[in-house]
Amino acid sequence: MSQETFGLVMVVDDDPDIRETLSLTLELHGYTVVSASDGAEALAWLRANSPRPALIFLDLMMPKMNGVEFRGEQLRDPTLRQIPVVVFTGAGARVERGALVGLETLTKPATLEKLIATVERFCGSGAGGEAG
Repeated sequence: MSQETFGLVMVVDDDPDIRETLSLTLELHGYTVVSASDGAEALAWLRANSPRPALIFLDLMMPKMNGVEFRGEQLRDPTLRQIPVVVFTGAGARVERGALVGLETLTKPATLEKLIATVERFCGSGAGGEAG
């Protein structure tokens, strides 16, 4: 049985304004949000808490542990590797190598419509519906 929860989203970004804006936007649309300022903080939370998020929004350029390093660690951990990741990064960032190959990407700033459509694809509606 999966420990994922529909509607729980993790935001991993070193910019506090982006974390707050993204978190508030998702919460206003009915999702529960947990955030981390870098990959190391995100991994620590994921390993210490349950249920797991249904989706992780991941920035690439962060201190301590960047997005590429986080994704590599996530894939090595059998309890975390199944959690979907959407790369949420600035224009021009390259995501076509290594552990990032095949991940969906949203460019900052994303429109509200794109953001919510992406979350709904992975999590279902914020009202607690299941992804279909």
